[in-house]
Amino acid sequence: MTIRNSKIRISFYSNACDGSKTIQINTWYLLTFAYDLFSTTQMIYIDGILDCINRTRAPLQITNLSYIPLTIGYTSPLAPYYFDGLIDQLSLVEWAKSTSEILNDATLVSWYSFDNNSTQDFGPNEINKISINTTFENNSLLLNKIKSYFQSSNFVLLGIDNRLYSFSIWINPFQTNGTIILYIFQNSSINTKWCLSFLRFNTQGPYILTYTWTHIVQTYSSINGVSLNINGSLFNTSSPCDYHGGNTPLTITLGSYIYNINETCSNFVFIQEN
Repeated sequence: MTIRNSKIRISFYSNACDGSKTIQINTWYLLTFAYDLFSTTQMIYIDGILDCINRTRAPLQITNLSYIPLTIGYTSPLAPYYFDGLIDQLSLVEWAKSTSEILNDATLVSWYSFDNNSTQDFGPNEINKISINTTFENNSLLLNKIKSYFQSSNFVLLGIDNRLYSFSIWINPFQTNGTIILYIFQNSSINTKWCLSFLRFNTQGPYILTYTWTHIVQTYSSINGVSLNINGSLFNTSSPCDYHGGNTPLTITLGSYIYNINETCSNFVFIQEN
């Protein structure tokens, strides 16, 4: 896999698949190459979206089965062309992943199911987390004490300006008076940090029943703005807006109260209408 003329390319010598998407510098991409031996098909995906498909006439010919080198960062044994940038999380599997598997790899950042009394991240990144004054009840996380919360750190892409995101969560609230569901803040050693309340209860939002499970999804894009979906139906959406993540890894917190946020966060505006 190489980059030629700002496009991704994969080749089995003369059998090549050339992508069409232009790769920008200083931007993270998830590149996936899949090869289906049964259909002799090469596929390139960029951020989970198919960029090239090529049905070759012959598979890759390996001439020395005892020595198959994997080289990262430059072409060899051809004239060396070196990669200049960052690389992270290389994985190799011995099957052709499906489109849904590849899309999941590209878009799922973390997934906390809270099943089997576990706070494990079942997403691909296994992001660190802490759980304070919480317990489990019926395969869900119970937060019913003062200063009980769940926190997960080092969300790199969430700190990038205008980066698309979606949050999905099931809640079963016992009370809805001035309660925070989800907020993010910047990691900092100083007492005052900037933060953003993503999901909270107030008098202007939709009415949510207590002691009832409700599914909530919040999405963002600079073109479509912020959208709030309740139980699969769109409740409201904002005007197109810019998101400012501070260009630093962010921490996500579930279940903290408003007075905790006011003690630690400055009044910084993160989302501004265009």
